[in-house]
Amino acid sequence: MNVLLVDDQKEITESLKNGIHWDSIPVEQVYTACSAREARLVLVNFPIDVLISDIEMPEEDGLSLCAWAKEKIENIECIFLTSHAEFGYAKEAIRMGGFDYILQPVRYADVEKTLCRAAEKIKEKKKLQQVMNSRKIVLEQRHSFLETLVLREREGKTEEVDRLYQEFGRMFQIEYENCIIYPLLVQIIKWEKLTRKWDGNLIRLVFCNVMEELFAGWNAKAAVSDLHDNQCWICLIMEREKIDPEEMKRNIQEFYEFIDHNMEFSIGIYPSPLNGEEDFENIFTQLTERAESNQEHKKGVYLDTLQKFTQKKEDPIERAIAFIQQNLNKSLSRAEVAEYVHLNEEYFSRLFRAETGATFKEYLLDEKMKEAKRLLVRSRLSVSIIASKVGYDNFSHFSKMFKKITGQTPQEYRKEQKEN
Repeated sequence: MNVLLVDDQKEITESLKNGIHWDSIPVEQVYTACSAREARLVLVNFPIDVLISDIEMPEEDGLSLCAWAKEKIENIECIFLTSHAEFGYAKEAIRMGGFDYILQPVRYADVEKTLCRAAEKIKEKKKLQQVMNSRKIVLEQRHSFLETLVLREREGKTEEVDRLYQEFGRMFQIEYENCIIYPLLVQIIKWEKLTRKWDGNLIRLVFCNVMEELFAGWNAKAAVSDLHDNQCWICLIMEREKIDPEEMKRNIQEFYEFIDHNMEFSIGIYPSPLNGEEDFENIFTQLTERAESNQEHKKGVYLDTLQKFTQKKEDPIERAIAFIQQNLNKSLSRAEVAEYVHLNEEYFSRLFRAETGATFKEYLLDEKMKEAKRLLVRSRLSVSIIASKVGYDNFSHFSKMFKKITGQTPQEYRKEQKEN
């Protein structure tokens, strides 16, 4: 820690410099100045941590000098000396962020105690700054680190991959107490335009921003690798305890839908299982094989191999339910969904009730209200926007239906859930 003593009376700065037991304080260098102008020269040429200045000086007072120093030098602490015990001085010193205020004639012991406290504060600030700098470096390098990990895996360097993957998790210990990495493989299935002018960095930026926005409630960060053979890897980094498997699936589905509706290409997504798998090599092999099994290059979210996925999709009611989940923001009709799964409307109605235990109308309303409740709790969206997101153009009708199902208005429900 370096200290600058400033007083227009040179004998005072010399007295402080010679009278204080500097060896009892973590101070490396002590500088002196006899005016604010001279002090500024010292401040711009030497690393000063603590400024001890007289308030009443000709030409420019200590308060003005402190204001300038605070603006120019990060984390500097200012201690004021004055022979006037006026409250106005103390008030102004505190307003400007002064560390302390000492009356003259000073007692060396008082200055020493104040400097020790200032040293502790500076130490804590520097420690926090180091943490912030480390966090910034980790966030800036996460994409490059993942790219290196993927390249080493492609080269078959197993031992190095294991070490890098473990290190990848340790990097984020500064951000998360119990960090988990959740990898996904994204495959560009079809380019809408033959020019393929999408820059790889732009694709990475879009994927990263959309993922982090969808998982903002989990404070998740996304790392995205470069595009290789129309494939890239996304790793979601988050707190392990925050993971909700069902919400994870919904958010990944929303990611797929956003890309499918807004980009000039279609994608297939292959998420890793939420089983705590820590071996990247196994994850890489499993998801790569899953992508290779999609030989017809169908777009969508594949939670399993294509064969099992296709078997599951053959059930018309399961396909109908998936269609409903993907279109909760629309005013779906029974006829529209029946047509989607290629069934007669009346037959579809009977089959739907037999498999779900509810009529189509009851099921659709229930799912819309579940989604509305989720958005009310997990987002800050206005109630009118939430109403539109679950397919209601009429706000009053939405509020009426919500109260019919829950017994509360949307505002009452949100307030109660937040309080709990």
